[in-house]
Parts: sequence; structure tokens; C-alpha cells
Amino acid sequence: MEFDSVPVAADDVFGTLSLDEGVLSPFASLAVPTARLVSAQFCLGVAEGLLAEVHEHARAVRSPWQPFSPQPWPGSPPQDPYALTVYGELAVVARAASALADQAVDALLCGLAQGEDLDDEECAEIAVLASVAEAAASRAAQEITTRALDVVGADAASTRHGFDRFWRNARTHSLREPAAHRLREIGATSSTVRTRPSPFPPDGAAGDGRTRR
Repeated sequence: MEFDSVPVAADDVFGTLSLDEGVLSPFASLAVPTARLVSAQFCLGVAEGLLAEVHEHARAVRSPWQPFSPQPWPGSPPQDPYALTVYGELAVVARAASALADQAVDALLCGLAQGEDLDDEECAEIAVLASVAEAAASRAAQEITTRALDVVGADAASTRHGFDRFWRNARTHSLREPAAHRLREIGATSSTVRTRPSPFPPDGAAGDGRTRR
């Protein structure tokens, strides 16, 4: 990917390579978790986009006397309990993944604000949070884009809706950015777990929350 004629201010630069071009400062290393969180946001966008379109589809085909009546199969009841349960489960999956992404973004912003004062331990904490968020978002996208189509039923295969594009986008991305790689990184870090005060309290306020590392 190339960018031409794009202005870059001094504050937008993470830093430079060390003299041996093999070691980055903790601040410059934030480029990696930043990329992880871009990936996570993409996955969340795919998952939430499909849920929004599926709900809109359900409203379009509902009975006029029902506020929300997904009917995935001919003859199924107006408020099919299976469909409603799956929608509820997928909403929980999406919100949980989104909450993890928000936590990682907050930590990243705190790290960016510290600049060159960021130390290795804090950078590692941010990297773990970003990997957790990306893995959760990837799994959420794959689960949601599969199960949501199940409850839509045979109509999900209709080209006029294009629901399948969400599944294809999620699967293509997950093949290029496998969640297994993130899980391995998280596991490697967790093998030396210790408890310490979190350096990233919510909203920049002082706190006594504990985090695992």
C-alpha cells in the first residue's frame, strides 16, 4: 500500500529505528498494537453491519401487528424463539468484543500520550490488550456472520440481499490475520502471569484496578 502527497506532522511519527535497525523504542513499538486494533475495528464493523442489516430485513418482512418477528422458515411462528435467542446471543458476543476493543483503545491512547516516556512493561500491556481485542473481534465476526445467516433462513442466500458478503469479508480477513497468532502471543505472555496495578485507569483517573499480565 502506498500513500502519495499525504501530510505527516511531527506528532504523527512514532519514532525512528535504533542504530542497529533491529530494536524499536516502546513508543515506536505502539505501531504494532495500533495495527491490531485497526484489524479489530474492521471485524467489529463487519459483525455489527450484518446484525443491523438482518434486523432491518426482519422488520421489513414482519407482520404489521408484531414489533419484531423474524421468521427464518415458512410456517415458523411470528416470534420464533430460536431466532430471538440467537439474536440475543449474537448481541452479547458483539457487545463483549466491542467492550474489549474499547478497553484496548483507551490503553493505546494513554500510551500515545506518554510518548517517549512509555516503558517496555506498559508497551507490552498495551500489546496484550490489543491482541485480546483482535482475537475476540475476529471470533465475533466469524460467529455472527455464520449464525445470523442461519436464522434468516433460505432468504439469506438471495443475491438481492447480499448478506453473504459479510461472511466472505470476515472469512477473508481472518485467513490473512489468523486469531491463532494472537492467541499464541497472549498465551506466551500469560505463562509468566503476575498481578500488578494497571497503568491505564479508565478516563485517565487514578484507580486501583488490577490487571493480569
